[in-house]
Amino acid sequence: MFPREKSSKACRILGVEFAPLSMPMERRLQTMALAFFFSSFMLTLFSIIPAFMYILIFTRFWYIPVLFAAWIFYDRNTPYQGGRKIYFLRNLRIWDYYRDYFPVGLVKTAELPADKNYIFCVYPHGIVSAASFLNFQSNANNFDELFPGIDTRIVVLNSNFKIPIAREFYLAAGGIPATEQSMIYCLQSKPGASCVLMPGGAREALSSFPGQCSTILKNRRGFVRIALKTGSSLVPVYSFGENEIFDQISGKWVTWLQNKLVSFLGLAPCLLKGRGFFQYSFGLLPHRRPIVTVVGKPIDVPKDPNPSKELIDEFHEKYEEALVELFDENKEKFHPLGSKAALQIE
Repeated sequence: MFPREKSSKACRILGVEFAPLSMPMERRLQTMALAFFFSSFMLTLFSIIPAFMYILIFTRFWYIPVLFAAWIFYDRNTPYQGGRKIYFLRNLRIWDYYRDYFPVGLVKTAELPADKNYIFCVYPHGIVSAASFLNFQSNANNFDELFPGIDTRIVVLNSNFKIPIAREFYLAAGGIPATEQSMIYCLQSKPGASCVLMPGGAREALSSFPGQCSTILKNRRGFVRIALKTGSSLVPVYSFGENEIFDQISGKWVTWLQNKLVSFLGLAPCLLKGRGFFQYSFGLLPHRRPIVTVVGKPIDVPKDPNPSKELIDEFHEKYEEALVELFDENKEKFHPLGSKAALQIE
C-alpha cells in the first residue's frame, strides 16, 4: 500500500535493494542528518546507562558517572521550571536536511494570538513523533514566522531527564517532563508560553501502522484538566503521514509482550522496520514518505483552578470533535488514503 523508496538506478542483490551510487549529494546529506538524529536518540536512551555502569564498576574512571549523577541532582529542578531551551539551535542548517528527507510540511489554519497560552495536542504519536519534533522545536518550517510570539516546550517522558547526556539534549531542544507541575509552570510563565504534547503516548505508538488512523484519546483527560487550571487554549493538531514512515512487526504474542512492557516501563517497545543507510529493504531509518502537520483552530478554555469532572468532560468532547473535524477537512489533501481514511477514537 505504501511502497518503499524506488529508483530506476537502484540495484537489487540477493533480495536487497541498494541505493544507486549516483545519488545526489543533497539526498546523501538528508540521510546523514536523519541517521545522526535517530542514532543519537537510540544511543543516548539505551546505551548511556549500561556504559556508565560499566565505567563506574570496572574502570578507574568511576568519578565520571559520579560527577554526572551529582550534576543531575544539583540541576534536578530545571526540567520542571521551564527547562533550558537554547534558541539558536532552532535555526541550524541540519534541520533543513531533516525536513527535506521526508519531506515534512507545516500548515496553519488559524491565527494564534501571542497574548494567550496554548496546549498543542498532536495526533498521532507515531513511533518517534518525527514531525512534531521538527515543526515545534526547530524553525525549519518557519514556525516562528507563522506563529509569532509563541514559545513552545515539547513534553516528553519524565524518565528522559534522569539519563545523563540525554537530558541535556532534551533540555537544549526545549523539552520538559510530562508532569502536571512542569506543564503548569510553563503555561503560567509568560504570555505565549505553550506546551506541545502527544496525548496518545506509548500505547498509541504501538498502533502506528501505515494506513491506520487510530488515536488513544477517550480516557486521556489530563491535558484538558491542565488547560482549565491555567486557562490555556487547546489546539488540535494532526500530522498526516506520521504513521507511514515505519512498518512494524506484529503478532499476537508480540502485542501481548509490548503491552506488558508499556505498563512496566512507560516506553513503546516497537519492533520497527525501516530502511538502511545505503539500502531500502530493511533498517532503523524511516522511509522517505511525506508528513504534513496541520495546526487547527484554538479552543478557548476558561480558567478554573479546580475544574469539575463535568467541565473537563465538556472540553474533552469539544477537543475530540475539533480533532475529527480537522482530520476530515484535510484527509483528502494530505492522507495517503485520501477520502477513504477514517479517524478512529479509542
